[in-house]
Amino acid sequence: MKSLDKILNSNISEIGFNKHNNENHSKLSIIGLTTQSINFDKFDCDSFVSDFYDPKSNKSFGKYISKNDTNDSVEKFDFIIIINPENSNINFFSYDNPIGFQIKHDLEISDLRLSTLDSLNFDICIYEASDINISNLNNILSIKDKINSIRSNWFIYLDKKDYSEDNLQFIYDLGFIGIVINLDKINIKDFKNIKKMTNKVRDSKNGKI
Repeated sequence: MKSLDKILNSNISEIGFNKHNNENHSKLSIIGLTTQSINFDKFDCDSFVSDFYDPKSNKSFGKYISKNDTNDSVEKFDFIIIINPENSNINFFSYDNPIGFQIKHDLEISDLRLSTLDSLNFDICIYEASDINISNLNNILSIKDKINSIRSNWFIYLDKKDYSEDNLQFIYDLGFIGIVINLDKINIKDFKNIKKMTNKVRDSKNGKI
């Protein structure tokens, strides 16, 4: 089992998976979602989320929680992610590894629930926002409402076509520390192009939005 330090190695206030402070690495980490274990070797992600797990890999492996999961069934994974609270029957207070939470862009959340989610201190959160214009002001306000209310290490999950060079810089400026890519829906050429663009992300002169 990989330690928390290896999975979430903090660099100032930003988290990177399996990163070291003496390495020159991208400002944005990449989590790859996949249903195929062959993609573990095919795609160079910082971490993977799958029902499969490669104990020989130095990458971290997470799993979306299903209604059939128990503390024992997820024990081998380095972290877990809650995508539907109704299907989550894990005793989170006895789970020692990092816990993540995924939120959809169009999900209406009350202020009380936002406060409750914030109090749970999730290690990572994923903002799922496919098919939106990320530069639209109303969408920006909705995004900031959620990521400012729930203090965590935020990743964003967009459609692959939305990971342009300008958007990746904008994503970082918004306060995200990584992106999520569905590896089952992307070819290796497009993935490498996105990864290359993440290496061009820089700290903006005006700071974060």
